[in-house]
Amino acid sequence: MKIILASQSPFRKHALDILGLEYQTVDSRVDERLIQHADPSELAQLLSKSKAMVVAGDYTNAIIIAADLFVVCDTTIIQKPKDEEQAREMLHFFSGKMLEIVTGLAMYNTITKKMLSTTERCKVRFRELSDFEIGDYVKRFPVLQCAGAFEADGLLRFADYIEGNYNFKTAVPMNKLILFLRENGVEV
Repeated sequence: MKIILASQSPFRKHALDILGLEYQTVDSRVDERLIQHADPSELAQLLSKSKAMVVAGDYTNAIIIAADLFVVCDTTIIQKPKDEEQAREMLHFFSGKMLEIVTGLAMYNTITKKMLSTTERCKVRFRELSDFEIGDYVKRFPVLQCAGAFEADGLLRFADYIEGNYNFKTAVPMNKLILFLRENGVEV
């Protein structure tokens, strides 16, 4: 049975590499802007399930893994920045605030037609950020690939409080991914 990662994200690839899995990556072709929901957990599940189902249509003997991650701050759902200026604006917006990182995971087995899905949430408080450190970070890190314009190294640099599941490095809830794989007969 093939394992297909419905993502081109280097962070999500890293998740499967950590587990030593052989897999293929496929772009999910889902326009995330077309899927909306006011509840962040529901949105994360809708997005990840949609990605899994779109890719599943091309396979008959596969496990499809899809995920989504975004940031919620002051009830605003924040995805990836469109450019470096917007990345700087996002980081300024987070300065001194509490935010949540919401990660959705979906796994679809094309043989059994069974979908497994979950959402993980993590609270993070950013300390007050200076203009210099925001500019330096935006110049040196892959902010355009990251929801909220930061990834694990940014959290190490900016956060003064973290509570919850640590999914930042992989953009996938690893604890649930392992359980879902085992439930589908994959040894990890």
